[in-house]
Amino acid sequence: MIEETLRTEFEALKNDFETIRQQIESDVVRTELYKGEFYELTPYSYQRNGFRQGKPVKRPDTVKSTKNLCIYGFNNQNQIVEVKVGCSIENQFYHTFLYYTDNFVKSILYNNGKRLINVRHYFFEGGKLKRLQSCGSRGSREENYIYNENALTHIEIKQYDIDGKNGGDLIHRFQYQDDGSLETITQSFPNGYSEIIYKTKKGC
Repeated sequence: MIEETLRTEFEALKNDFETIRQQIESDVVRTELYKGEFYELTPYSYQRNGFRQGKPVKRPDTVKSTKNLCIYGFNNQNQIVEVKVGCSIENQFYHTFLYYTDNFVKSILYNNGKRLINVRHYFFEGGKLKRLQSCGSRGSREENYIYNENALTHIEIKQYDIDGKNGGDLIHRFQYQDDGSLETITQSFPNGYSEIIYKTKKGC
């Protein structure tokens, strides 16, 4: 179950977009641009959502559309503290703000209308993500990451509705090729049904 402190934090941050943006952007010392998501805070995040890794934008002046444009802002410790993702409306972005401590990362996501979408807490052990808790406007979610030696084997996902009632469990299982690269991601449901949600193309 999602901790009540996370729900309280979500409510408290609803009207803080501009304050947070100004504070975070004052710490940004450089930016990188990509068409599509490039960096990951959670393992295989874009593959799990059915996307491919973004491509770098070498000449920002040649960008014809901001749709799906990802702008990463780095601080002086080379940490990503802001991610701006272009939506379907030109020159409007979703903003994610990131805060770091030793084994903990917090992210705050607002949409292009400055409406708070979710607050997420990431818990790390030995440099590996072990648990994620997310509280959003439509409910909450918890993910537990299980590893075998160095490889991520599966993620146990619990989802809750806005009232905190269980909204369905999922498992994402990872299979690897002989060279250790990702081959497939399979999504499984409690009723026994499963489906492949990502498969590496041959030659990739």
